Amino acid sequence: MITVQDILEIPELDLRLLAGKASVSNPVRWVHISEVPDPTKWLKGGELLLTTGYSFAGDEADQVEQIKRLIDHNISGLGFGTGFSFDKVPAALVRVAEEYGFPLFEVPYHVPFLAISEAVASKIVNEQYSLLQRSLAVHEKLTKIVLEEKGLEAILSTLAALVGCSAVLFDFHGVVLCEAAYRRRLGADTVADLWRMIGDRRADRQNFALSMDGAGSSVQVYPVVASHRIGAFLAVVKDSGDFSEYDRIILHNVVTVTALELVKKKAVAETEKRLAGDFFDELIASDLYEEEIARRLAFFGLDAQLAHLIVLVDIDEGEGEVGERGEAAALDVKERLHWTVDEFMARRDVLSISASRSDSVVVLVQPGEADAAEVIRLAGELQGVVAEMLPEISVSIGIGRPHRQLTDLRQSYYEASYAIRIRRLKDERAVIASFDDLGSYGLLLGLQDTLSLEVFYDSVLGRLRDYDAQNSSDLVKSLASFLEANGHWGDAAEKLFVHRHTLRYRMKRVEEITGRDLGSSQDRMEFWLALKARELIDQSRKGKQTTA
Repeated sequence: MITVQDILEIPELDLRLLAGKASVSNPVRWVHISEVPDPTKWLKGGELLLTTGYSFAGDEADQVEQIKRLIDHNISGLGFGTGFSFDKVPAALVRVAEEYGFPLFEVPYHVPFLAISEAVASKIVNEQYSLLQRSLAVHEKLTKIVLEEKGLEAILSTLAALVGCSAVLFDFHGVVLCEAAYRRRLGADTVADLWRMIGDRRADRQNFALSMDGAGSSVQVYPVVASHRIGAFLAVVKDSGDFSEYDRIILHNVVTVTALELVKKKAVAETEKRLAGDFFDELIASDLYEEEIARRLAFFGLDAQLAHLIVLVDIDEGEGEVGERGEAAALDVKERLHWTVDEFMARRDVLSISASRSDSVVVLVQPGEADAAEVIRLAGELQGVVAEMLPEISVSIGIGRPHRQLTDLRQSYYEASYAIRIRRLKDERAVIASFDDLGSYGLLLGLQDTLSLEVFYDSVLGRLRDYDAQNSSDLVKSLASFLEANGHWGDAAEKLFVHRHTLRYRMKRVEEITGRDLGSSQDRMEFWLALKARELIDQSRKGKQTTA
């Protein structure tokens, strides 16, 4: 930046300052020569104006009016050439310039204005060249950091050192991705207040400034656009003074390489998600052998020799209902849910891999020394974090049992899934469900798939179902009420709105059709399990219809 002082200090020009010493640091954008009474129509502000005084040939009042007009137009200063219209600079101009702190200097007769213009142009070119060299050096430094894969922390640390500032990088939802500071780090309360102010303007793709207590100076905020979306916000607070042109060039370069780093991280994350999704699909479909599962776990950084379990984070409303917000909004909710789950696990140092499946996030967890109670407590914390980050939805979390036999991890998935389903059969939402919630259903999970459940149901109650269909009777429903009433005839009959004798007749027909004895505890248990299998089948089909 060239200032009036820089021009005054050029020895060969022999310039003499007459007024406005306090403002000689005014930046000079360019030099303009004019002899017209009002040159402001050709000026944009920031120019150094040179004149021989021809336009100031009027009386003192006119001279005062003209110089005030120039001062109001925010020019950097006035160079007055003597030996032409005036032998010396008019006293009225000197007085007004001093009063307003406006730089006014005398240009001797023997110094051509061209010499001043050339000197200023040369200084501007040299300064721009120097700035360009420094900018290229910064660009190379930052590029090297990216190529050497040193990460966001190294980028922000370099920014803090070069500019002398504190910097905070937020993701789009306000989570701090990393921080760096040169002399003073921003406090947690200041960072939280900063995000609240940014959050109100986060849809704006333009840079903007904020003013807040605790920051010391103005805060510059730069949206970081990656893959055509705002991926982060860079907030920068300079330790002292204002941001220079060089500072802003550094910030521009930092924003660019930060966007590249975010795109790279996103590409890696999406690849890992696809691999994790394929792994879960094959694991649940029972398409993997023990050795292959072990190899996949090792790839994701997990120890195949330890026990693992499945945690299922499921959106309580069906996908169709989520979709009512619009496809883009529904996708955003699912992405944010997956991101929130991953971020939670990372911050708790829980070794895990995850993938999105329909309206769920499936997480394979390596619990280590954590017991069942600790896993349930962790699930409760996760549910709270999801509620805070995504208040528009609620989630239920299912927890399967830990298994050392890797092929049994499929069993853990179904335990987590059916634990949630059973609670939903009772119209419960936002639950933490585990194997303990399965009760009698746990005996059915060895079958796991709908086809096997259908076979079991048909073997026990298939003939009774067919009889109801052919005769428009309610024997299956009556049997369910009888069993749910624990064999109490009066309670079951009252629930069905029939007489006890009617219910006794129906139960006799059940025995005749099925060939089983309701007096046998084994037969009653099989009836009960078959009815539970029917509920699981219906729940599974309902889920598939919603997804479709």
